Formats: sequence, C-alpha cells, structure tokens
Amino acid sequence: YGYVELGTIIGAHGVHGFLKLSSTTDFSEKRLCEPGIRHIKPPNRRSPREVQLAEGRPLRPDSATTGSDANPIYLIRLEHIQDRESALKLRGCVLYSLEDEKVDDLLDEGEYIVSDLIGLNVFLDEQVYGDAKKDLFVGNIRGVVMGSEICAIPGLGQDLLEVLLPKRKELQRGEEMVLIPFVPQIVSRVDLDLRMVFVKPPAGLLDLSYVREEKVKIKGLLPAARY
Repeated sequence: YGYVELGTIIGAHGVHGFLKLSSTTDFSEKRLCEPGIRHIKPPNRRSPREVQLAEGRPLRPDSATTGSDANPIYLIRLEHIQDRESALKLRGCVLYSLEDEKVDDLLDEGEYIVSDLIGLNVFLDEQVYGDAKKDLFVGNIRGVVMGSEICAIPGLGQDLLEVLLPKRKELQRGEEMVLIPFVPQIVSRVDLDLRMVFVKPPAGLLDLSYVREEKVKIKGLLPAARY
C-alpha cells in the first residue's frame, strides 16, 4: 500500500481550522507535530492525497493513555484548512505518512517497527544448536501480538511473534502457527538486512502450536437448484 496510518480525524477544535485526531502511531511527536507532507484519505476515496501539515500538539498525550484502551488525541492543522466548517468536513478521514519515511533514529536498542518484522524468516540460532539440528528453519513471521493487547498493566505483557510453521502432510486444513515471546532470552538476533530472526526457544515451546483455519465467506445467495 505504501502508507503508514497515523490516526483518524474525529472532529474540529475551535474556529481556526484545527482538527482533533485520534492517534494510532507510536511516534506521535514526530509524525503529528513536525510540519511537512502527509497524506489524507476520506472514507469514500480509495487512495490518500497529499496534504501539508502546518502544526500539531498533544491534547491528550501518549503518557496519559498508557495501559488503557484510549488513543492519544492530538490537535493538528493542515495548511488549506482555515475555519471550523472546513475542518468538520474532514471528520472520519485517515491521516497517513509514507511507509519509506523511516523513524529508525527514534528507536531504542532492541526496538523494531512491526512492519519491518513481518515476513522475516525465523531460524534456530546456529551458535547454540550448531550441527545438532540440520534443518534450523522454524517458520515465517506473519504477525506480532502486542503485549499491551494481552495485559493492561504496563510492562507485564510481552510482545509475541506469530510464526507460520512449515506445512505438514497430516495437516489437512488451516495454517499451523506458534507464538514466540519477543524477549532477548529467546530472540537472540534480528538481521533486517538478511531478513532473518534467530531464536533459542526453551524446550517444548515450538510444540505449543495451534491451527488457524481460514474462514469461508459466502457472498450473496447461491442460485436455486434446477430440476
């Protein structure tokens, strides 16, 4: 798609064109407060269009929503929006930045963007297992389950890598998945250039797999049978 969602405009603020935005980005201070080019998509449009962010500031900062289901709220102003009436017309629009606008300089050591992890191949760490296991391939990362979604108390929940395991002949339907905690004790190395993640799982962890079956959706009604 080429874009990263920053948040949804939920209303107007004041009479000078400010917009209230419910933030969904982990880098609100940079992406919602620093002026520059952003992209906006109305609900009835298929693709975003370019806009110029003039300014932004927190109304309900990220720190105030830690451990809750509420999103941070930011006030932003776009250059072409000058009054409340124009601002109200943008309610429901989604704000984006380009996917290639990296924020690597804002990451602490050991932190990664979720989208950078999706699609990486997972291997047993050869420094631990060596030749003990000829096939070190574990699977492919299909998703990340955030610790904040599992536990509302900050710091208690661990992020989990959702890994698709190789297809087994005896598995007739669905995909076999396993959840691997994204902690240094288990995930020993991440190489984004090689698109590889190395793990040293405790005994039995990879056996705790589950099958995710695809849900079949029937669109419309089937035609009546003819006799």
